[in-house]
Amino acid sequence: MAKLIDQSFVRQEFESGDLREELFPMLTKPGVPDYSETIHSYGLNYITAIGREIEGITAVSECPIYAPNSSLPEVRPDSVWFDLDNNRPLLVAEFERYNNSHKKQKKLKEKLQNLLIAYHQFEEKLECILFVYWSYAGITANKINDLVKVFEEGFTLPNGEYLSGINSFHTDYMIYHAIATEKKKNIRLNKWIKVS
Repeated sequence: MAKLIDQSFVRQEFESGDLREELFPMLTKPGVPDYSETIHSYGLNYITAIGREIEGITAVSECPIYAPNSSLPEVRPDSVWFDLDNNRPLLVAEFERYNNSHKKQKKLKEKLQNLLIAYHQFEEKLECILFVYWSYAGITANKINDLVKVFEEGFTLPNGEYLSGINSFHTDYMIYHAIATEKKKNIRLNKWIKVS
């Protein structure tokens, strides 16, 4: 089955920011405040908007995913992209803040694990998993490689059930680092760097 997600389109958008500039100019020029979930909300909706620009695809923000006959927990990825013709899930995405605190590392690990849970709930048929983390300029994401190993190695759920990593013959993953500039009152996200 031919893939619908053109990763080069997604990667080009992150690099150029054309759609970001058109639909979310507040992220590129005046900036937005780093208050509560403001940055998270803009970021996840931007990712959803990218999905809607691809022919044959629709995208939904914060979509609950569960498998009725499965022991896996319900998860709610920030963005889920679907095939318009048959509602087949194509991509799950998360957009999350990064810092080096233990608490935030734990939260990031949970988000990555949730993406893998969604992958298994969708019967391992996703075309792609997208994870974007953002941070202020100058913060080194020195533990990110250890965290994203979950996509390759899998992990064990609290109930003892092991979830394998993704099958790279069928599913790809993309990881990006969005770097915030300016100060807390005027966050701009103009720099989206490919990590993987």
